[in-house]
Amino acid sequence: MWTTPRRKRPRLEEHTPAERAQKRFAKAAAVVVVAVLSYSLFAAIRPMIMMRSSGTAHAYSGWVEVSFPGDAVIVRDERTRATPISGVIHFVVETGERAAAGAVVAEVRDRAAAEAAQSSSLRAEEETNRFVQECAMREQREKERLSALRVQIAIKETELRAYTDRKDAKNANRLHAELAELRQREDQAVDALARVREEARAAAAAVAEAKRRSDTSSTRALAVLRAFGAALISTHIDGLEAVYSPANPDLLGISPADHTPYPRACSEGDSVAAGAAVFREVQNLRTDLLVFADVPEDAAPGAESRVRVRFPRLATEAVPATVIGSRRRPDMSANTWSFHIALDRYATTLTDLRSEKVTLVTERVSGILVPRSALARKGEDYGVWLLRTNRFIWRSVTLLGLNEEEAAVEGIREGDRVLVRAR
Repeated sequence: MWTTPRRKRPRLEEHTPAERAQKRFAKAAAVVVVAVLSYSLFAAIRPMIMMRSSGTAHAYSGWVEVSFPGDAVIVRDERTRATPISGVIHFVVETGERAAAGAVVAEVRDRAAAEAAQSSSLRAEEETNRFVQECAMREQREKERLSALRVQIAIKETELRAYTDRKDAKNANRLHAELAELRQREDQAVDALARVREEARAAAAAVAEAKRRSDTSSTRALAVLRAFGAALISTHIDGLEAVYSPANPDLLGISPADHTPYPRACSEGDSVAAGAAVFREVQNLRTDLLVFADVPEDAAPGAESRVRVRFPRLATEAVPATVIGSRRRPDMSANTWSFHIALDRYATTLTDLRSEKVTLVTERVSGILVPRSALARKGEDYGVWLLRTNRFIWRSVTLLGLNEEEAAVEGIREGDRVLVRAR
């Protein structure tokens, strides 16, 4: 009779408590060995990983401009001139020009008379302009005719030289006659072109004379605005002329956020209301700046210090200047200072501006230069990570000066490779 075979039971091994403890210890020791080996391997390849993932730069000897970016408000010795009566403004002195003390800068004219005179002047100007355009078209036609005649003359002269060289008297005489006729026509074309140009100049003079007569005789000034003193005239006004003045005793305490500019430009023919400012006089041709910048206290220049100011949007050259005064501004931020600075020369490009981005250059410092992003800090100390035999080591340095791009330091050698973008 067939029967199902019995399965053999696994044999159970009996272990003493000491054997079980020894086995657990062996497993733990194996885990520790693997962990140590893994860490050692990571430590060995970590510099290579950092070298591949991080950039380095060579340190080199040189000098760096210690500079701080900031915002500047242009300060001028200026005053505005307001009209005492409403009307239409007519400028005698253009913006950007200088006027002597007492010179007529602008006139305020009657609006109705000015509009009638302007309408009459425009009609005359339109008719004269049409004549000028016709003269220009006639001049172009005469130029084309003259050019064609001169091309024909050049061709005939070439043919004449060829017949003369071949001693063909018959054809040479024929070409002499044709050339004489062409040169006569050329002289006529030159005279016609001169007449057309003379008519065009006369027409342009007529337009200018009509406008002058319209300005002088057809309208009468209701008010004449004169310069208070010798000054540079500007028609750009923002309402802050009295606030940002060198004579303001609280200039260093001003916060730009408390004063909103309302810039406008008064143009020829604008309607103006009584009491409205129509132009301003820059009386002292000196450019002062009120600069706001974040500067460490030990690097902030004091009164009478010599600095340079760069206007990145306008020019690459830094303008020499003198610090008139400075004040710390904790009301704005912890490291913000306000500086009253006078440029050594008048900056005409700033005449119609009120604010501009600047870079305040306080000094030049020599040392070993590294990228600013290579600087790192440990507590209060500055340092860099130096590359040494496939690994980076920390090296403390003395910071001599820095700007937005580079830093001058002591404590490393020229040619050392430093880690950039250190954390």
